[in-house]
Amino acid sequence: MMKYRRNALRLGFVVGACLALLVGTAVAGNNPADENWWPSEFGADDQAGAVKYITPEKVVAAAQLVKKGMTATLGMPYYNGMPLVPGRTFALSIPGGGTPTHGPLNWEGDSYQMTFMDELLTAEIGQVGTQWDGLGHPMIKVAGVPGWEDGNYFYNGFRLEDVGSPRGLNAVGNEHLAEIGFFTRGVLIDIAALKGVDRLDKGYAITMADYEAALAAQGIDDASQGDVVLFRTGWNSLWKDYSSIDPARIAEVGSGEPGVSPEVCDHLAAKKISMIGSDTWGLEPYDFSQGMPESYFAYCHMNLVARRGITNFENLDLDKLSREKAYEFAFAWSPLKLVGATGSPGNPVAAW
Repeated sequence: MMKYRRNALRLGFVVGACLALLVGTAVAGNNPADENWWPSEFGADDQAGAVKYITPEKVVAAAQLVKKGMTATLGMPYYNGMPLVPGRTFALSIPGGGTPTHGPLNWEGDSYQMTFMDELLTAEIGQVGTQWDGLGHPMIKVAGVPGWEDGNYFYNGFRLEDVGSPRGLNAVGNEHLAEIGFFTRGVLIDIAALKGVDRLDKGYAITMADYEAALAAQGIDDASQGDVVLFRTGWNSLWKDYSSIDPARIAEVGSGEPGVSPEVCDHLAAKKISMIGSDTWGLEPYDFSQGMPESYFAYCHMNLVARRGITNFENLDLDKLSREKAYEFAFAWSPLKLVGATGSPGNPVAAW
């Protein structure tokens, strides 16, 4: 029945317009219900999205970017007290406090036994700290539009009302991308270094002029199909130190952030990248002292993830790449195979 409803809706769509949108002809401020943004170019039943832009040829080319034998891990530390989007939880504890969690078990000799320690984690595991937004995270809610069935739409027209369940999504879960994984060319767009600052101002929107200036200053080519493109703003400098927790500093993290403008996201959509990422918690620019945005909230989330299957990695640590001026590298990572999940934690590796 679900597939029948989805196919019935598609009968009224103009496929040519859909394909034009998928290659990035959309402009900032478009209305998703006014345009045909599914089925995906990968097929009406596809649940993996833009990771499929990473071809075998792309993998071989990415491996050839490793020339110095250097690496950087791109994940931030997960710790009790780190900044969280309001309403989310991260609590790591040791069951039993300071005593062994399991054991003792027999070991050879009268004076020896085996014991073990475990941890207990309570969290929205894919949506705290360094977090990857999967295809089951952002949705576009449509109501009262002729030709559309009311509901919350994921990538490729899957509706939450059809695929949601208390034990995970029955479509567009992590497992579909994790079966493929990401190994491709990574590109760093170091806007903080371009501007000569430790951290961009809250609410600053990275423009196409900024993007192009960074490419020129770094001496690298523009993004190409299948690439992972990462933006450094310096915003994560507010919470890298997990040895002490400063409530004022943590509050500042969530009060807004610099971010990527719609025009840049549309440009990258046209390039058919496989993933976007940043060292911020939400990708787009915000300054909540000015109130909540009145329109187009989370534009890049909606126009990349939900509409095109281009996933998003948040709260990355890009500082070593910046220090080493590693602007082009092999990027390797896969989400956890959490069946039906909306996202994943992770610690990607860059090699150059």
